[in-house]
Amino acid sequence: MTPKIPRDKENDYTREAADSRRQFLKEQTNAELNYIGQFPFEPNVLQGNIENFIGVAQVPIGLAGPLLVNGEYAKGEFFVPLATTEGTLVASYNRGMKLLRESGGVTTTVVDDAMQRAPVFVFPSAREARDFGIWIKENFDEIKRRAEATTSVGKLRDIQQFPASRFLYLRFNFTTGDAAGQNMVGKATKAACDWIQTVYSNIERYQLEGSFATDKKTSWVN
Repeated sequence: MTPKIPRDKENDYTREAADSRRQFLKEQTNAELNYIGQFPFEPNVLQGNIENFIGVAQVPIGLAGPLLVNGEYAKGEFFVPLATTEGTLVASYNRGMKLLRESGGVTTTVVDDAMQRAPVFVFPSAREARDFGIWIKENFDEIKRRAEATTSVGKLRDIQQFPASRFLYLRFNFTTGDAAGQNMVGKATKAACDWIQTVYSNIERYQLEGSFATDKKTSWVN
C-alpha cells in the first residue's frame, strides 16, 4: 500500500501538522530533518501559498549594488539582495551595476501595463486567417465575456493581431489588479479560445502559447 502523506483536515497549517509530516518523511527515508523544522513564523500565514508544509530551507543571500535607476517611479541608488549558490553570480551582477552606475545609470520608461497570453490559430490559407481576424474584432465583446467569466480580477483590455501567412497570432492583453496573473490570464485565454474553436469554422488547430507574449523572453515586440 502506498504511504500517504499526513494531513489535518481541520487545520493543516500548524506546527503540529508540519511535525507529523517531517516524522513521516523520516520514517520513509531515514532522513534527519531537524533544521528545516526551525522557522520564525506560524504556518497559518502560508495558507494559499504551499501545501503539505514541512519546514523552511535557507538559501545564501549576497548583496550587489548600488544600481542607479533614473525611472519615473524608482529614482536613486538601490542595493539588490540575490539568493543563490552559484559562484561568481553576485560578483558579476555587482560589476554590471558598477558599469551602469558609472555610465549614468539606467533610464527606464513604462509604456504599457498588461499581462498577456498569445495563442496562435492556424488556417488552410492566409485569406481565411485574415477573415478570422475580422471576426475577432466583431466579436470582441463576447470573447471578453467568456474570458472574464473565469476570474473576478482579470479584465480583457484588448486583443492585438499579428498575421503571418496562414497563421494568426493573437495577443490577449489583460489587467490583473495587484496580481502578476500569469496563471489567471492563461486560464481566461484558454476559456475564450475553446469557445472560439466551437463557434468558428475552418480553424485547423490552435496553440494556447504561440511564443508571441514574450513572457520571460527578450523581445523588441513590446
